[in-house]
Amino acid sequence: MRSKLQRYKTIAFVLGLIALLFILLFIAEKRTSIRLSQLIQKQDTIEAPYYEKDAFIPPKKTGKKNGEQHIKIPIIMYHYVEYVKDDSDLIRKRLNIEPSLFEGHLQALKKANYETYFVKDVPDIISGTTHYSTQSAVLTFDDGYEDFYSVVFPLLKQYHMRATVYVIYDYIGRNGFLNEKQIRELVESGLVEIGSHTLDHVYLKQSPKIYADKQIIESKNIFEERFGIKIQTFAYPYGAFNLENIAAVKEAGYTAAVSVISGQMQSNENIYFLSRIRPGLFTPSSMIEVIEKMNK
Repeated sequence: MRSKLQRYKTIAFVLGLIALLFILLFIAEKRTSIRLSQLIQKQDTIEAPYYEKDAFIPPKKTGKKNGEQHIKIPIIMYHYVEYVKDDSDLIRKRLNIEPSLFEGHLQALKKANYETYFVKDVPDIISGTTHYSTQSAVLTFDDGYEDFYSVVFPLLKQYHMRATVYVIYDYIGRNGFLNEKQIRELVESGLVEIGSHTLDHVYLKQSPKIYADKQIIESKNIFEERFGIKIQTFAYPYGAFNLENIAAVKEAGYTAAVSVISGQMQSNENIYFLSRIRPGLFTPSSMIEVIEKMNK
């Protein structure tokens, strides 16, 4: 009788410990949820500029070795490709290039026998495992606007060009942004690489580490799960990042990331903040000349 009673007590004790553990886990999860909610509210108060001066300066103490060989890889940074109707929308006008000019860029590249690559190709280009010549370029588009599908994509198909588009995950399906069906079509075309631009375009540099890490890591994981593709590269919203953000991008498994730091020279030293150039630096007629003269 005592033996049975002892067993019941032991079982009750173990069940009590399990129940206590579940309660503690629930409390911890609740506190984490509250903390993240507070961080999100704090993030909403951050006024992110396009772009602050520091965004154009390479970071120091990245842990990379000096003296590495640099390779000239022009990565061109686009945003909107449309005819802006609202003259008061200064940010859109500043980040926009008209479709006729963009087509002129593709024509110039085609005429000069330039080949286009994805950002995910850059690490292999630097390591020498992918063939690359100076008559090559990388086209990138930040934010994942709907005009990438309606304007850019048809032109990519027409001129047989490739491009990388950085999608804000939580903006998928919103008015003015790519939807799921469009993204799947882009992926299936083989002409477009999808990269991550965080969950909801937060200002990573001033975000607490736990929140910034969530934006960097989860955007990759849930995108891969939803679309069944590998997300290999990342773009920092507003061009803003710090050394902790770089570390998180590495740990998340991205192979490269792009910045807004001006230039064309790339290496393992800046593989997680690759330099890019703005399309406003040239016209279709001067594009090739400008690209070939930069960073010589």
